[in-house]
Amino acid sequence: MANLRTLLVVAGLTIAVVCLAAIAADDLKPVSGRVRRRLGQLVRPESVRVALAQAGLISIPVPVWILSRIGVALAAASIAWAWFRLPVLGLIAFLVVYHLIGTALEFRRRGFEARHQEALLEAVRHGAAVMSRAGNATSMLESLADSGPFEVRPLFKEIVLAGGSGPGGEAFIRALERIRDRVADPLFDDLALALTLHWRQGGKLVPALEAVVNDWSETLRLQREAKALRSGVEASVVLLALLPFVFLVTLQLLAPTLLAPFRSPSGEVVFGLAISWMALGYGILQRMSQPPQESRLRLREALQ
Repeated sequence: MANLRTLLVVAGLTIAVVCLAAIAADDLKPVSGRVRRRLGQLVRPESVRVALAQAGLISIPVPVWILSRIGVALAAASIAWAWFRLPVLGLIAFLVVYHLIGTALEFRRRGFEARHQEALLEAVRHGAAVMSRAGNATSMLESLADSGPFEVRPLFKEIVLAGGSGPGGEAFIRALERIRDRVADPLFDDLALALTLHWRQGGKLVPALEAVVNDWSETLRLQREAKALRSGVEASVVLLALLPFVFLVTLQLLAPTLLAPFRSPSGEVVFGLAISWMALGYGILQRMSQPPQESRLRLREALQ
């Protein structure tokens, strides 16, 4: 009888939700669109590919990274659920570990991108000096491939090889676009655009390179200052994500009976509300510490 009553309650609630959704379908369309976009952001293969490239992990395939991230988060959720016997904590463990892996990738991306952009900026500065003496873009690229900053020499060697004996043709432009898309660096986007316009339109390259150097020198300086200002907030965000689990693990080891009230249905509800409130504060702090990212140029659109 109890099972029948439960089945009828579930069926009634399902029918009620379906009817309400049908009545408010027009009003729910914007909300459903936002939900779909939010769900799509959980995977975002193109954004993941760009993040891996900017972090120097271009050799890792995007599906492998996504599946590994989900697998590690599921393992952490299973361990938390089995140890604490709290389903809510298992769900929270999944979300926290999934997010922390993304945070670790973001920290690596910022560090690698900063070093790569410093080296690339020095290469552009050196290239402008070579161009002012030789006046030849091919000589500039060959000089950077041979004696440019060590971190970006392979990049310019690849550009020189792609150019062959006649840089500036359509085949070279397509090869440069593929390299630009793989590197996924906003500074290299500007350099590629300057080279492409020079070979297609015949404009002067030295003033363009000097403009890139001046603009990006100021941008990198502001990024370093902003990083120093954000460091405290970023540390608070990571501690806020880890400290509750450290406290619960300590409590489970020293006095597991204190967690017994949370294993009842009402206790799980209270525990879930507390975690939700903490997650809200965590999200606010994360938005406060999130740095702005330089937007990338679409080379084909910029040339039109």
